Amino acid sequence: MWHVIIVPQTLMPGQRSAFSADNMSIQQTERIAGRAGGLAELLQAVLLDFRRRVPYIRGSAIADKSGLPIASDLPPKVNVMMVTAMSALAMQSCSNVLANLGLEPAERVVTESKDSVIVVKSIASGTASLFAMMSGDVDRELAAKELDQAAREAEEILGA
Repeated sequence: MWHVIIVPQTLMPGQRSAFSADNMSIQQTERIAGRAGGLAELLQAVLLDFRRRVPYIRGSAIADKSGLPIASDLPPKVNVMMVTAMSALAMQSCSNVLANLGLEPAERVVTESKDSVIVVKSIASGTASLFAMMSGDVDRELAAKELDQAAREAEEILGA
């Protein structure tokens, strides 16, 4: 059985992100990064550090608003493009539901199954998302705290 939990996002009026490229691939972000190590490598380091801090994390990824992957720490057998595209769609769908109810956009979408937890968190004022795949045994409080920390680190890199 799957449960979907939608958490409204708190946005400041007029808040915008410096990261506005909606359709960037990993290669495109590398070309524009202009920083030592590149944007994708910096974000990759955030994902790897997130995995080290939280037991039972199976993988994570950062995607642009369209669902194109920017960085990934997902297992090799996972289709990163499909996962990031579908998680972006989940975030957009839930935000549309909330908008139709007159509520703020989704901040995160949590999907639970018998043996796993999937979280998609909106970052960089909605121009990107952070996807995390966890075992059902994960300490959810620790995971939420560390996911928020990883989101802040990614936003700093993205200039949001």
